[in-house]
Amino acid sequence: MKPKVYINIEGVKKNTLNLVTKAHQYGISVAGITKGCCGNEAFAKAQIEAGIDFLGDSRIENLEKLQHLTIDKILLRSPKLSEIENVISYTQYSLNTNLKVIQALSRVAVKKNVNHSIILMVDIGDLREGIWHENLNDIYNVVESIISLNGITLAGVGTNFTCFGGIMPTEENYKLLIKVADKIRKRFNISLPIVSGGNSSSLQMLYEGKIPKGITHLRVNQSIYTGIEIGEGNQISNWETEIVSLQAEIIEIQVKPSYPQGTFAIMNAFGPIKNFKDKGMRKRAIVALGRQDMNIEGLKPVDSTITVEGASSDHLILDITDSNINYSIGHMVEFNVTTYASIITAMASPFIEKVANI
Repeated sequence: MKPKVYINIEGVKKNTLNLVTKAHQYGISVAGITKGCCGNEAFAKAQIEAGIDFLGDSRIENLEKLQHLTIDKILLRSPKLSEIENVISYTQYSLNTNLKVIQALSRVAVKKNVNHSIILMVDIGDLREGIWHENLNDIYNVVESIISLNGITLAGVGTNFTCFGGIMPTEENYKLLIKVADKIRKRFNISLPIVSGGNSSSLQMLYEGKIPKGITHLRVNQSIYTGIEIGEGNQISNWETEIVSLQAEIIEIQVKPSYPQGTFAIMNAFGPIKNFKDKGMRKRAIVALGRQDMNIEGLKPVDSTITVEGASSDHLILDITDSNINYSIGHMVEFNVTTYASIITAMASPFIEKVANI
């Protein structure tokens, strides 16, 4: 039996509703993100029912699966030139940095007789995508070209925080983005309604009421799954933290030494050898799950007496010595999946079945 990952849909809806309610209080719209669950429809519908304003994903394939849902959709990664036709067909907005791509979007939008909205990305310091905020002439040149194109509307500017450089949003760097937006409005006499201020790393500022007026849009993904704000890693009040769980099958149980015997290699298949602690003879179970299936670091056994000892590509090793449960071959062990890296890799794995608990 394949391992199964379960999505707590009611928890998704609760967390999303809490987010939307708080954001709307400050006049901030919310894009619910489906990339973490590979465009799972039940997840998307839960977010729509909770009141999100947009549905976003980094992969056009996921948005194509959700095209029948009546909500504006945003492609969160700059479109590839090879997917422009699909971007225009399945989204109303996309985040962009490159004029060549935007011109291609314009040509296809004109051909399909539709209008497509652009959010121009500006790099405020995290050093992922976007035109560097100090290069105003570069920004102005791209904006001037965008507003001259048919089939295209410049809907706003946006930035990213935390995902690459680990830079947190602050009042100071938010004001840099707002300043860029204001300069574009003044220079080109356009409204620019969207100023998209980032992601889950903004939630602490949102709840403290510290996001400056002028930020009008957030793109939130990770915290919906974990109930934890990025940065200090605190649980968000009244948010669910157990959204994703996983079950996997025991394929071996043996009593054996806890400390490997023989001469250690310098590295194993996944890097440096871990430091082992000699705890004597222990009862160990192997579960049919490994690093090829998902990032295993975020697995937390529901049975708190179980210890995850580690994993190879296909085997997850557990210490079950202290458990009162009489585990046997074929028994399904349940885990909470507590980190975003573990969630997104499990969701993307073809070797793990996905189940939406409604």
